[in-house]
Amino acid sequence: MQLCRSNNRGWSQRWRIGVLAVFVMVFFSPAFISAEDAVVRGKIEYPEANRKSWDGLKLTVPFDQLKATLREQVVWPLPAFPAKFDEWEMEDRVAWSEKFVASKEGKEYLAKRDKLMEQAKVFDIKFDSEGRFVVYDVPVGTYSLSARLDRQIEKTTYVFELFAQIEILKDVDEVSLPPLQVEITPLLQTGAPAPPFEIASIRGDNKIKFQQFDGKFLLLNFWTTARQDVEAEQRMLNEVYAALKEKHDLRLLSINVDNEQDSAIKLIEAGKLAGSHGKTSGLEHPVLFNYGVRSVPAFWLLAGDGRIAMTPNEISMRQQEGVDLKTILSDRIAGKDRDLQPKKSSKKNP
Repeated sequence: MQLCRSNNRGWSQRWRIGVLAVFVMVFFSPAFISAEDAVVRGKIEYPEANRKSWDGLKLTVPFDQLKATLREQVVWPLPAFPAKFDEWEMEDRVAWSEKFVASKEGKEYLAKRDKLMEQAKVFDIKFDSEGRFVVYDVPVGTYSLSARLDRQIEKTTYVFELFAQIEILKDVDEVSLPPLQVEITPLLQTGAPAPPFEIASIRGDNKIKFQQFDGKFLLLNFWTTARQDVEAEQRMLNEVYAALKEKHDLRLLSINVDNEQDSAIKLIEAGKLAGSHGKTSGLEHPVLFNYGVRSVPAFWLLAGDGRIAMTPNEISMRQQEGVDLKTILSDRIAGKDRDLQPKKSSKKNP
């Protein structure tokens, strides 16, 4: 599940994985009525809470360095998937996708899609030093406004991003958008210092601090009860932790990101989930920003010296190769870093 931070922070599906490995990123902000060949005006700003890093660095770039586009959204039908495609093993889905792309039908499909994309209207946006912008002569349609700038500040690279969807309708001459916030995400790397944290326990009766885990490997588990398969995920993690905690002197801290924790507490008690349990009580907590948590579940492995031992991206890539979480964590803690081969699926599909 993706985390979406807008003016009204909430949950949203930020990414959808298509069969052709095409990732379409859409962020929804309030739509405003407009007219044919409308004028679009707006302003961007930085979230007040996220202007500084955990170690006090100022996290801003001049607005006029952000290059944005207003691009017409093009919708094309997906190809016909085989029956129960979503239930297939990942490697089987990938194999089918590669075969489809190489086929005559797939090539024609991609050619039509590319032609539609080429015909989409695109407007370049320039921001002034105050973040203001204006776009003239925008025809009726649905548009995505996007910008991205990667900037290294000290030893960490930060991503500055902007996303908005705007619908231009008939009979209105001008669209005035509310302030759009620039998202800032740190791209933390293995070996970098882990941002310290202090969070409330799941019941709110005490504080859990970063320093409590000095000298021990720590697995951070950011999670939510909003996922349909959350119970199975957390039980699996519980089994992995039970198998590794003594062997590797590993500790587990599960951080629930829900606004309310009643459901999380019930699941923890019913599943007898081990480890420490904290909460953010929503998406505004500094620990989510400092660790760049944009989707859950997200696992971070921290080393005993306070540095990052493994990022969610590294763990996810290994899992996509067919490697189980227990092996992934055990190998990294032991310093093996083996080149492991994906598991072969036992499920046969057409």
